[in-house]
Order: sequence, then structure tokens, then C-alpha cells
Amino acid sequence: MKLKLDLHPIFNDSRKIELALKAIIEEAVDCHASEVEIIPGKGSGALKKSVLRFLDQPEVKARYHRLEKDSDNWGRLFLHFRHESLPQSTKPKATIALVTVTTACACCTEPISLAKPDEDAMNPVTLECPWCGSPNRLVFHRDRRGVVNARAMLDYEDS
Repeated sequence: MKLKLDLHPIFNDSRKIELALKAIIEEAVDCHASEVEIIPGKGSGALKKSVLRFLDQPEVKARYHRLEKDSDNWGRLFLHFRHESLPQSTKPKATIALVTVTTACACCTEPISLAKPDEDAMNPVTLECPWCGSPNRLVFHRDRRGVVNARAMLDYEDS
């Protein structure tokens, strides 16, 4: 995949040029593009120099593999990217999303919060109130938008 950035429309706004360069490099990294063509134009060469200065910054330089100046058209630059695939063992594992639910204690009405994995979000839980110490049985349900809500009930066991 190759991306292209033409700087002609924004040639006189250095802030927009910097933002456009950051955005195209970020997009190239995110979508694993192999090459980005940057067109500063032939003009006086001042824009090309400022683009080269930007690309020479260490934090920017670390994002791309190499810079090539077009020998046929000196108003054009190419950034080449090398995207190394991760070995199977080092690929990030899928993470389980946590759902944080806050409700009022059934005894003292102080807020009780609980974070639990989304896959277990609908299973009832007994939780001790940090304020009054009473056991609360939290029962969960999802509303129409898919948001998990809870209702607390006192959960005293008969002894």
C-alpha cells in the first residue's frame, strides 16, 4: 500500500504542514503502508528543506525505515517503511474488557463500585460495603444500550 501527501494546498502554513506530516506517518504505520510519497513541490526549495528538517527529528526518524529523494523529480520525496511481523509467541493476547459498575449500598446508600471482566458481568456477586460493612448482593442487568447496571440487596445468611 502506498500513500501520497501533496503539500501544495498548504505550502504557506508551517503548522498545517507539520500536522499533515505527522498524520500521514501515523496512518502509514497504522495501516502498514510500504511507502509514502511527499510532494513539497519544486519552488524555491524552502518547503522541501523544512520537510527534511521535520523528517530528520529523532522521534520522527524512528517511525520510518529510509528516506529517498526522487532523482527524476526533485520536488518529490519517498518515505519507505518496514513493518516487521511479530513472531507467533510474542503477538499480543486478546484482553478481557473490564466493566465497572457503581450502585448504592442497600443499607447506607453510599456508592459501591465493582470492576469485573465483561464476560462475567451478568453473574451476581456478594460484596461488602466499604462504608458500613453490610453484605450487598449485586444483581446485574443490561439496558437497551448495552450498558451494565447493578442493583444492591442486603445479603444476610440465615445462621
